[in-house]
Amino acid sequence: MTEPTSPSSQQQIEQSRVMQYLSLFNEIDKHFDKVLGTEKFLPYNDKLKQIMQGKYSISRFVKIFQNDLKYFGELRNHISHWLKVDEYLYAIPTQKAIDKLADFVDKVVKPPLCVEFFTKQVHKVSLQDSLAQLLTVMKTAHYTHVPVYASSNKFLGVVTESWILQWLSQQMLDDNYLDITKIRIEHLPISTSHRDFVFVSAEITIYEADEIFTMHKKKGRGLGAMFITPKGTSREKIIGMISGDDVALIDDFVV
Repeated sequence: MTEPTSPSSQQQIEQSRVMQYLSLFNEIDKHFDKVLGTEKFLPYNDKLKQIMQGKYSISRFVKIFQNDLKYFGELRNHISHWLKVDEYLYAIPTQKAIDKLADFVDKVVKPPLCVEFFTKQVHKVSLQDSLAQLLTVMKTAHYTHVPVYASSNKFLGVVTESWILQWLSQQMLDDNYLDITKIRIEHLPISTSHRDFVFVSAEITIYEADEIFTMHKKKGRGLGAMFITPKGTSREKIIGMISGDDVALIDDFVV
């Protein structure tokens, strides 16, 4: 039979929870100062507002969880302003609150990078590759957007599933005989539109990627592919890719 916790032991547990909560909250509060690049005093809610209105790596996360973050701030104020009354602690955070705050610390102070989750070998095609080769890549790799490169290894754009379907449909309507082994990528429509793809750096966070996909949705057209390179330029080797199908994975992580 478990012995009841003595009053002194209970007080130690409560004191430990309070100190743990305040320490975790301080990590978030100080990191907000670092993100904003300010050394002057700003009220906590003002920091939240500036980050939400800005374009910082954690802006998206703060927007989504602003109510939770504000509540954590209110609880911090209640604890720190009334730490002890008559030598007793009256505001004591639950273990659930501490665990959730600790999770927020991880996501705010060290926001996860897309490259950690979406680094992969990205299949590409050249102008001289056949339509049959392209369709094989799309089928085996489950691609809807495939990057196209010239013989000089210069990025030219992407061929998309929807554009190929439209092109093939038009050929059939025109009664053109098609031999997909002889049709080259150079014969197909190649998209250079940022509505179909964008390049991002290896430093982009999950939250920033989520914001980019969301903005494209708001404009009425979903983004097909996000190509990851070391510095986010098309002149570099693609080291990872986030497709439209991966957005659900990002949403699960963010929310």
